[in-house]
Amino acid sequence: MSKWVIGKYIRLSDADRDLMKKEGKTESESVSHQKALIQNFVNEKDELKDCEQYEFFDDGFSGTNFDRPSFEKLIEQIKKGKINCVIVKDFSRFGRDYIELGDYLERIFPFMGVRFISINDHYDSLDYKGTTGGLDVVMKNIVYDYYSKDLSVKVMTAKRAKMKRGLYIGGHVPYGYRRCKDDKYRIEIDPEAAEVVREIYDAALDGMRTVDIAAQLNDKGYDTPAAYYRRTNPGTKKFANTSKLSCWNIYSVNKILQNKVYYGVVVGHKREAIAPCSSHTVSVPEDEQIMVENCHPGIVTKEEFLEVQKRFRKQYPKKDDRCYSKERPLVGKAICGTCGRSMNFRAYVAKGREYSYILCPHAKHQKAGQCCKKYCREADVNEMVWHSIRNLMDMAERATKKLKKRTDKTQSENLKLAKKLEKLQKDKKKCETERFANVDRFMAGELEKDDYLRVRQELSRKAESLDQQIAEVTAKLHESEAAADDGVRDAVSTMKKYSGETELTKEIVDVFIDRILIYDPKHIEIQWKLPDEVIKFIEG
Repeated sequence: MSKWVIGKYIRLSDADRDLMKKEGKTESESVSHQKALIQNFVNEKDELKDCEQYEFFDDGFSGTNFDRPSFEKLIEQIKKGKINCVIVKDFSRFGRDYIELGDYLERIFPFMGVRFISINDHYDSLDYKGTTGGLDVVMKNIVYDYYSKDLSVKVMTAKRAKMKRGLYIGGHVPYGYRRCKDDKYRIEIDPEAAEVVREIYDAALDGMRTVDIAAQLNDKGYDTPAAYYRRTNPGTKKFANTSKLSCWNIYSVNKILQNKVYYGVVVGHKREAIAPCSSHTVSVPEDEQIMVENCHPGIVTKEEFLEVQKRFRKQYPKKDDRCYSKERPLVGKAICGTCGRSMNFRAYVAKGREYSYILCPHAKHQKAGQCCKKYCREADVNEMVWHSIRNLMDMAERATKKLKKRTDKTQSENLKLAKKLEKLQKDKKKCETERFANVDRFMAGELEKDDYLRVRQELSRKAESLDQQIAEVTAKLHESEAAADDGVRDAVSTMKKYSGETELTKEIVDVFIDRILIYDPKHIEIQWKLPDEVIKFIEG
C-alpha cells in the first residue's frame, strides 16, 4: 500500500469564470493549467506517482475566506484519515488569508499528520522540521492577503464611479427592463413586461388596492416576474427553485410600485461590506445611497411615481397599536408545504385582545385545491412544534445511557484494535530487522544465493501481508473514531441544556429546527437540524 493518499485542491476565481463565459468554455485555462501542473508534479515524483488521488475543485469562490464547499469536503476527508497529502498550485489557491493559512500550515496539518505541497512556492512540509519554511513563506502569505484587500478596495471604488455616472451594474435587471445588447451597463424597456408594469401603476393611480391589483393580474394570466424571466431566458438557473404555484400577490405588486427604476432612476450603493474582502454587508441609509435620474427611459413619469407613493401611505399607514407584543419563534422557519413559499405572520388587536395567525402569501390568489386558504392559529402551530421538541428532549436521559453503552463498547473494541495494531507494528519491525540480517548474512558468505533469495521472498511476502493487516486495522480505528464523532454526543448535550425550558423560544427553534412545512392547520412537518442518524439513535 502507498504511503500517501493525495488530495489535489484547485480553486477557480471569479475572473476565470468571466473568461469561461466570454469564450464559451466549460473549463477555463486556469483550471486546466492547475490540473496539468499538479498532475505533472505528481508524475515526476516516484514517491507520489502511484499514489491514490482525489480532486477537489471550488468554482468561483474567493480565497479570502475558507467557506468553500469542496475545501470543506477536503478537510472532512482529512479528518477521517482518508487523505494525508494536500497539493496545490500555490499558496494563493489554497487561501489568501495569511493568518488562517498559517494556522493550517503551522498547527492543523502537522497535528493531523498531513503533508502539504505548494508547487510554485517550492514548499513541501516534509522539508521543514515543524515550521512553514521561515520568513519567505510568511511574507508571501502577507502579500497575498494585502493584494486581495487592495484589489477589493479598488474594485469597490471603480463600481462607485460607475454608479455616479448612472451605469447599471446590478446583477439582475428589474422586471419591465432588459439589458442593452450593445452596452451591458445600460438598460432599456422590455415592451411585453413594461405593459404589465404600466397596468399596475394605472390601477394604483385609479385607487385600486394592491390586493385587488394582484388578483386582477392573476385573473389575466400574466406571468410573475420570476416565471417571465424563466420563459424569456430558457436554460437559466436563476429562479429555478421558484414554485410553479407562485402567483402575483401584494408583495410582488408593492415591490414594483416602490421601485424608483421605473421613472428612469439608477440607485446604487444600497449595501456595503463591513470591511474589505468581507462577505458580510449592511444596509446603507437612503440619503447615503447613490441615485442618478434620467439614466434610461421611464415606464412611468416621476410625477406618477410620487403620486402612487402618496396614495400608498394613505392606504397603508404605519402600524402602531396593532403590533404584536409577544416573541414569534417560528418567523423565518415556517414554509408553505405546498408551494414552498415562506409563510406570513399576521396579528391584530380587537377589544384589547391579541390575535395572531400564519398564512401562505399565495393562497388567496390561487384556485381551490392548491395552497391551504385556511389561517393557522400561531398559538396552535407553536404548541405542536413545542410538543415535538419536548418529546425529543425527554428522550435525552435514555439517549445518554445508550450513548454510554455504545462508548464503552467502542472503547473496548478500540483497545483490542490498538493492541492488535501494536503487535502488527512490532512484527513488521521484526520482519524488517530479519530482512536486513538476511542481507548481512548473504554479504558475509554465511548464506548461499538460493537460500538468500528464498528467505528474501518469504520475508517480502510476510512484510506485504503485515502492511495489509496494519492498513486494515488502522482503517477500522479511523472508522470507529468517525462513528464516535457522529454528532450524537453534542446533540444529547444540547438537549440537556434546554431540558429545563418551559416554553418555545426563538433560540430553541434556531437550535433544533431547519424548517417547518405547514400544509393546513392540523398537518405540519418538522425538518430537524439534527442529522437523520442522530434522530434515529435518540428515538431508537
